[in-house]
Amino acid sequence: MPKTVSDTAKQLYKRCDEEKLLRGKSVDAIVAACIFIACRQAAVPRTFREICELTSVPKKQIGQCYKALERAFNLQPGATAQRHNPNFAASTSPEDLMVRYGNHLDLPVALQSHCQTVAGRARENDVAVGRSPVSIAGGAIYFTSMLFGHPKTLKEIGAVAGVSEGTIKLVYRLLYKNRYKIVPQAWIEEGDARWENLPAEGSSNGTPK
Repeated sequence: MPKTVSDTAKQLYKRCDEEKLLRGKSVDAIVAACIFIACRQAAVPRTFREICELTSVPKKQIGQCYKALERAFNLQPGATAQRHNPNFAASTSPEDLMVRYGNHLDLPVALQSHCQTVAGRARENDVAVGRSPVSIAGGAIYFTSMLFGHPKTLKEIGAVAGVSEGTIKLVYRLLYKNRYKIVPQAWIEEGDARWENLPAEGSSNGTPK
């Protein structure tokens, strides 16, 4: 993480302590919330689940502290990044998560890029609307890795993304249903991607049901 993240988190914690903003809340929960906010401010957003794993603080406690601090400081997510990059989008997108997840799964760089493309085209076509970025990222990785013949199991992806196998299956079904919209035809024509690699929606043997 950039040094700016730790510096910002320390400043937030110091202000919280000096102004006694979160009386009764555990120190660990406050620290976790400060880290979460600092990541967003520095344009390197992390999910609640990742912060939970880092700090061993329950998601609910982090969320409570986060909301209280955001109100108290009148924070706008991504404000720090916006001062340096006016094109920065504050919210975490599936594409933002893809490289990190792909690295953990040892996916080739080119395949990581294809996963981002699938996630982006899914968003453009309103596929998986209402699903969390984490869920869409997991589903897109499963879909794309299968498509290109470098499959990763539901278990592997679920462990990295922190979502259930059932959630990944659900997103996969939505992607599969809209596969002709979200997969560039050039991938198929070039022969690197094959429709027959994709498990059918109703197939068994560990594939989406």
